[in-house]
Amino acid sequence: MTTDAHDTTPTDHLRRILPPATVLLAPAPPHTVPLRAPAGVWGLVVVAVRMTPAAGAPVRFAGDDPTPDPAHTDTTDLMAGVWLLAPPPADLHTGDVVVRLHPLADADPDLVDVEVLAATKGQWQPLRTWHGVDARWPHHIAESVALHMTYLAECALSDAQWAIVARPMASAMPGWQEFGLEPAETPGVAPDRPAHDALAALITAGLIGENERLELNHHKAIVGAGGGVYLKRTNPFDVGTLTYLAAELCGCAVNGWHLWRRADDHRLLADLRTELATH
Repeated sequence: MTTDAHDTTPTDHLRRILPPATVLLAPAPPHTVPLRAPAGVWGLVVVAVRMTPAAGAPVRFAGDDPTPDPAHTDTTDLMAGVWLLAPPPADLHTGDVVVRLHPLADADPDLVDVEVLAATKGQWQPLRTWHGVDARWPHHIAESVALHMTYLAECALSDAQWAIVARPMASAMPGWQEFGLEPAETPGVAPDRPAHDALAALITAGLIGENERLELNHHKAIVGAGGGVYLKRTNPFDVGTLTYLAAELCGCAVNGWHLWRRADDHRLLADLRTELATH
């Protein structure tokens, strides 16, 4: 069993807005941290990870190792995720980071191999595997997971900005390649970027509409054309994405799909994305 993410102090607003199915990996007593996935489960998509001050603490004495030992130091004060029964389509889950737990060959029940994957370029790409770690494995992987979640969120933001701002401008400019924009396969035609996430696909499928209102705790946002997300309607160029905006609001690496809800019926956008993938 794992600790309920909502069994927490009232001062931690992020932990209080995690979805009900969330598994809390840190802070959690070691005996509650899973060393095996439940039967029939593929992996755990990371919803939030927040590093502790100790993880980035400066060296205080000559000769000290600037990198804390995760076997003895709590490098994260929050890591949480949601179990996935099967590998979802990577193209719809671009930017998601997933943890998979693999038993050791000698079946030692107290140790586990921890594999981290990310959905990128239409595939579930392996990032790194930690071999033979104990119940403190969340602290071993936290920094790498946070860095990859942040990097993928920034890539998605860049793609969204290209779709809203740069691509129409480039298409309208003769000889736009001279301005350092990405080369087109056909001269004079601005290149396509891959979709930054599945929100545009949800709009196309009619599961969410342009100008639909979203909510994350007390924060509000608006769905824009092409799957961009806006905190305000007033500036069409101030585009964001579900995960990038959620991370900005929460102050750490998060998966916005599991935090934003459709305002009208309070459904998680992750549930809408699952509905799209299964129909």
